[in-house]
Amino acid sequence: MRIFDDDRQEWVGLEQEQRIAELHDRDAVRQGKALRGAVTVLAVGGLAFGAWALGWKDEPRPTGYLTVVEGAPRSTDADADEGTDGGDMDAEGGDTAAPSPEGVPPAPYEEVSDQEGYRLAVPRGWIRDAVTGQDSTVVNYRSPKGDRRLQVYRVAESSPYASLRLWLDAEGKPGGFDQLGPVERTDDGGRPAARLDYTADRFKGEPDIGTWHVVDHRFQAVDGELYALAVYGSDADGRDDEEDFMTTALSWFCPPDEICPEPGTH
Repeated sequence: MRIFDDDRQEWVGLEQEQRIAELHDRDAVRQGKALRGAVTVLAVGGLAFGAWALGWKDEPRPTGYLTVVEGAPRSTDADADEGTDGGDMDAEGGDTAAPSPEGVPPAPYEEVSDQEGYRLAVPRGWIRDAVTGQDSTVVNYRSPKGDRRLQVYRVAESSPYASLRLWLDAEGKPGGFDQLGPVERTDDGGRPAARLDYTADRFKGEPDIGTWHVVDHRFQAVDGELYALAVYGSDADGRDDEEDFMTTALSWFCPPDEICPEPGTH
């Protein structure tokens, strides 16, 4: 017996119709599996996209690049938290003194060009006077109170050591003179020098401040000539200040009409 297949628009036998029905059922199963697979793929893809999108939102923002201006201050978290201003402080809480710029004497000294042609470093406000002798002019710079002094003059002897020995052997020492040690032979930048430390109670024409401490340094300068630098101060406040004064004086000293090394490289 044959029946009419509406879908195929033809007459088919019973056996053929059964095979067609089986093919329809099999195709329906395959289509169902394919649909479920597609839904699964879409679902997994959606979850992956959602996870990526959430992860992207949590990513840190790109780090910006800042142009640092040379010499501009840089703030730190510690500065922001503690409110510091970046200045150095000493143990007492005061500002730490900044070092002197190159070519500038340390405070409170200033560079002077003396009338005799010397380059010197003396404390600000000191008063100059000069005494012209037979061999050279003795230049003095005194503090306003007269309790400190820097003296400079040319030496006529054959060597710095011989000059100091001659002075020690001569008459007319200041009152209460006390030599603190032997004459010390030293070296100033490869040139001969000698030094004498002593104390005295009185100097003619100088104020009575008690015991004076004197550092007398005689040396050969860059011009090959011999000079004397002497520093005077009160012994009551210790002797380090006169030693420091002499160090500064030697660093900045330059004889007349000479080009000298930079201060500190003597």
